[in-house]
Amino acid sequence: MTGTGTPENPTPQAATSDASVVERLSRLVDAAQPDPVVAFLHALPPDQTPYTLSHMDDERRTALFTLLATHDPDLGADLLEHFDDAYAADLVSELEVADAASIVDEMDSDEQADVIGELDEHDAEAILDAMSPEEASDTRRRLRYDENTAGGLMITEYLQYPVGWTVEQVAEDLREHGEAYGEYEVRYVYATDERGGLAGTVPMRRLVMAPRGTPVAELAVESASAVSVDAHTDALEDLFDRIDLSAVPVLDDEQKLCGVVQRAAVQEARGEAAEEDLAKVGGIVGGEELRSMPVVSRAVRRLMFLVPIMLLMMVSAAVISLFRDTVQRVPLIAAFLPLVAGLCGSGGNQAVAVSMREISLGLIKPVDVGRVAVLEALPGLINGAALGILIFFGVFLWEHDATLALVIGSAVPTTLLLAAVIGGAVPLLLRRVGLDPAMASGPVVTTLVDLAAYFTVLVLATLLLT
Repeated sequence: MTGTGTPENPTPQAATSDASVVERLSRLVDAAQPDPVVAFLHALPPDQTPYTLSHMDDERRTALFTLLATHDPDLGADLLEHFDDAYAADLVSELEVADAASIVDEMDSDEQADVIGELDEHDAEAILDAMSPEEASDTRRRLRYDENTAGGLMITEYLQYPVGWTVEQVAEDLREHGEAYGEYEVRYVYATDERGGLAGTVPMRRLVMAPRGTPVAELAVESASAVSVDAHTDALEDLFDRIDLSAVPVLDDEQKLCGVVQRAAVQEARGEAAEEDLAKVGGIVGGEELRSMPVVSRAVRRLMFLVPIMLLMMVSAAVISLFRDTVQRVPLIAAFLPLVAGLCGSGGNQAVAVSMREISLGLIKPVDVGRVAVLEALPGLINGAALGILIFFGVFLWEHDATLALVIGSAVPTTLLLAAVIGGAVPLLLRRVGLDPAMASGPVVTTLVDLAAYFTVLVLATLLLT
């Protein structure tokens, strides 16, 4: 749907900049004119929607969704689905309970559970109580499932018919309830037995082309698969790699059909998990942060990561202080400490990356820590020897000091060997003790490698240069 513009009520395409789009929408909201606001939002390009709404001030954004809750809650639900679940939950929490419930009622079932799950318990219950009983009951049931399982990813808008129904009966039902089924997953029809168990998955193409009197069950895909509500995202991804279906049915603990999980939902979940892992590697506790979140909350979450790093770095400083006499006698040695530590630290992080990938693929477990250490040792030693030779000649040509070059060059193979072994093993050790490898592996490996580098260089310098 697109809106039409006039000089008095221009569409977003008539605006000259992102700022002018935000300003125009803000003015429409201030005027409390539902029809122009709705037309403007329908004309707004999807890729511009999150930017525009996030750059409105909080009061106007709340007023916008309040207006939509009354005049077009379906559009309000569509807008919320443009955002990260945590951000959408923040927007919902700013609304009156009745307005929030009106919009959440119109969201897809999987999005409902995701957004409600991000709210605190009091707000969530208040909104659920104000929602339609059927939607609230479905959302409460879905909230029991982990977000990384089929139960957490499934939608409950799907078409199911008794196993004995014919093609003609199904077609008649579709014609009669066509408007209500507009938001449903309609690529497949699911045949169920008397107790609600899955009897077959029928592609809509087969249904349309079959004779009227054909029982639905006879059209079922023979190779179709069903999954348990507890099936993890990894298992779902593997399943969709092996089958040519865009959605699979989900069965509850009693083997009854309770939902449908779509290939697109699994791909989206894997993408979100990768983004969270990247954020964790960057030191974001929990793997999620947006600058729209409260400042104090953001600062505290970052501080929780930085304080342990500070303590670990103080240990490295303590190692250097043990060799202060050596540093005083050979001040130049301090210039090469970051070289060895940084180089070997990079080698350790390469090993971390490989271990993290193999963990995510299910190729290694904590019991494999010894095997991983052995497999990392040889590449670490080879690379360490090669880099040690290069650094020896580099330092010698730079300072014309063979002993200093020998100290720095000799420290690299040992340290890089340790870095590779440590980098490969630490993610598995952290997983064994219940810590998040994505969050802690980098800092732990970096600190341990720094300690090894400083100690090795300073011991060699003490023995050979002083």
